[in-house]
Amino acid sequence: MRSFLVYNLARLALLIACVLVIWAIWKPSLIGTVAGVVISSLLSFAVLAPLRNESAQDLLARAQRRREEKAQRAVKPRRDDAEEDRSIDDA
Repeated sequence: MRSFLVYNLARLALLIACVLVIWAIWKPSLIGTVAGVVISSLLSFAVLAPLRNESAQDLLARAQRRREEKAQRAVKPRRDDAEEDRSIDDA
C-alpha cells in the first residue's frame, strides 16, 4: 500500500510542478492549466514507470493473498456448521 501512496503523491507533485512552471511562463489561465496537466501526464507516464510497476505488483500480490485467504476460509468448516450438521443428523 505504501508504494501506491508514493506513486500517487509523486504524480500529484509532478502535476503541481508542471502547472506552476507553465503559469510562471504564461499567466495563470485555463489553457496553461490544461497544458500543465497534459505535460505532467506525459512525464508521469515516462518518468514514474518504475513506481507505477512496483505499485501494480504490490496491488496484485495483495489481491492474490486475499483470494488465497478467502479460499482457505471456504475450505475450513466452521464450528457453527458442524454443530448445525449434528443437530440435523440427531433430528
